[in-house]
Amino acid sequence: MNKGKENYNNIPLPDGLSDAIRTGMDRGQKYTTKKWITGFGSLAAACLCLVVIMRIFPFTNATGGDNSNIPSPANSSDTPVTPQAFSDERPVEVQNPESYRIPCKQTTETSPKMSVYHVEEKWAPHRLIFTLYDIRDFDFDAVSKPLLESSMVQDVYRSILLDDSAVSFVVELPINIEYQLSEHTGDGYVELSLRPSDTADEIREIYFLSSPEMDGGEETALFRESLPIGEYSIVKTREGKFLVVSGEFETQQEAEEMLAQLEQNGMEPGTLQVASCMSDESPAGSASQDTVTLPETTMPSTIRVYGTVTEINGSQVTISNDNQDDPYSTIILNINEDTLILTAEDCKEKTLKDLQKGDILYAYVSPVMTRSLPPMSNAELILCQIPADMMVPTYAAVTDVSSDPDGALRITTDQELVCYINEDTVIKTLDGKKDLDSSALQPGNKILIWYQIATLSIPAQTNPDEIRVLP
Repeated sequence: MNKGKENYNNIPLPDGLSDAIRTGMDRGQKYTTKKWITGFGSLAAACLCLVVIMRIFPFTNATGGDNSNIPSPANSSDTPVTPQAFSDERPVEVQNPESYRIPCKQTTETSPKMSVYHVEEKWAPHRLIFTLYDIRDFDFDAVSKPLLESSMVQDVYRSILLDDSAVSFVVELPINIEYQLSEHTGDGYVELSLRPSDTADEIREIYFLSSPEMDGGEETALFRESLPIGEYSIVKTREGKFLVVSGEFETQQEAEEMLAQLEQNGMEPGTLQVASCMSDESPAGSASQDTVTLPETTMPSTIRVYGTVTEINGSQVTISNDNQDDPYSTIILNINEDTLILTAEDCKEKTLKDLQKGDILYAYVSPVMTRSLPPMSNAELILCQIPADMMVPTYAAVTDVSSDPDGALRITTDQELVCYINEDTVIKTLDGKKDLDSSALQPGNKILIWYQIATLSIPAQTNPDEIRVLP
């Protein structure tokens, strides 16, 4: 075996074998290179075909819906889509909403069921009416200033209430502005967000019942409270005056029917009238109301209350009486530096420290009072130390002075009391130290009136025994 293998290894190689092997290897390498070039060319041709097909034919996605990235070809009947076919108007820019915090932190602990705030939306003009309850330290300027600086707010103004524990104000908005309220009453505020509306507001004519124009303030509040209707609001006119308005009617007939019904129920004719304006406008004032005059009102400047002192808490005095028909059978009197405390018999001045539990008091308070139970109001005059057999004097403001045909002087007051002054009537200064003549009784003066008998008419009439004129 080993000898044969040795003979095999010693066989001589033929001449030219090395050249043949080298030639074969060169030929194989050229074939391999040609094959790779052909493959790459075929792949490139296939990719080019695929691109052409995709440009010509639309494809759908896996779910069968249209591929939003591939435009659909226009039908032969469609107008060719060109850049000039689109609107030249710039797209509406979506603004971030502006947010404002309306503080509504209550000053006393109240039931969770009680309202903290109330918001009404009204038109003609578009406005939001905010009412906040049990708020005593409300800074209107701090709330209104940032709102007035916004391009999405037309105006902000107060809406006076006859309730010093509640505040109300109006935020007037341009059209096409939408709002949203987010309640954060636990943190002591409500957030008002404003932004341009996605849809345009419908502009229409709105009919409503309107008062004559007024200067605003307590005048509008007193007028509003005297109306025999529950739904009303105060709106600012184009001239900067104020109206008390009620209702938003689609037709003039609906407004006239409501007005007729109110007058049939006892409202004095001329108190309200039918008016209208467009929903995006403020109502006109005197320009459309030249023939209307404000009806006379008998609303007194003060309201008389009485009772026994049941509690004294700082500058607040609570009095109560047993008259079940008295709407102010229990009331809290706010005593301030302007409150005048007098003895009923001789008008000697007293102070809050002189008042004690169990005292009987007669007080004249502002008609502006809270709607809480019991109500609360500022006391203008308090009469104390009242003798059991004495007629308590009436505190009133002189509204008119005139003479009857027989020469008797007639004094009209705001307390539904008319005084006829004769030679027996004593007129003095408040302290009683100086006698006065009837010329001291002028409209606007505050007086105390002592009398024994008065007629049962309205207004009552009397011949007073004594009048004292307050300084």
